[in-house]
Amino acid sequence: MGERAAEDRKVEGSIPSRGIFMKKENILFKITYADSFTIVNGICGLLSVLFILYSEIYFAFVFILIAVLADGMDGIMARKYGGFIGKYMDEFSDTISFCLAPCIFVFHIYEIKLDNFLFLFVSSLFLIFGMLHLVNYHIGEKNYFVGITTPASAIIVVSMSYLNLPLITVIFAMFLLSLLTISSFPYPRIEKHFAVVACIIIFLAMTGIDKFVFLLLFSTSFYAVCGPIYMKIYTKEK
Repeated sequence: MGERAAEDRKVEGSIPSRGIFMKKENILFKITYADSFTIVNGICGLLSVLFILYSEIYFAFVFILIAVLADGMDGIMARKYGGFIGKYMDEFSDTISFCLAPCIFVFHIYEIKLDNFLFLFVSSLFLIFGMLHLVNYHIGEKNYFVGITTPASAIIVVSMSYLNLPLITVIFAMFLLSLLTISSFPYPRIEKHFAVVACIIIFLAMTGIDKFVFLLLFSTSFYAVCGPIYMKIYTKEK
């Protein structure tokens, strides 16, 4: 009876065939080079939140931008070399860095009170719709984005806040971006020469100089508005 029960458990998978401490059973040994960028993305999101809480706005801003670069690199590395946990973990890292951190960033900079129900409502939409966008992306596996990407949304929100634009403008932008994340508008991937230009602009914005942060805000907003138009023209040409 005991042998039969043990055999049944082995068939069901509750008893590893070679012991529970085998390397191949440990998730840490399944991390690939591409997956490491996904991890960096999540860590940068966490550091950004911590720096926000300690009123180190510049460093919080920089770590969100580093998370954007890491998110772009994990996609490039995964497409080139493959990855294992990235497709599962990416949405968690993106949620921290591009959905949660920007909301806390705005909340802290403008010293928003908890009775500001408009901000609480819009920031909730920004978080939830961003998460839905991420889930939808990993289900679809298309060569373009459906809805504006969460990194682009995060860049626009934190750049506007860093430049200390009027709060109502930031809230309105968050609301529009929330709708765009769950929209059916197609957005192109930033690749090749465009990716190089985007990286240069991000690195310039990391200096914290207002004119470079404005350049980042302008270029990302241009992508938000013109991305679907470009895709419409591009698909017609195809």
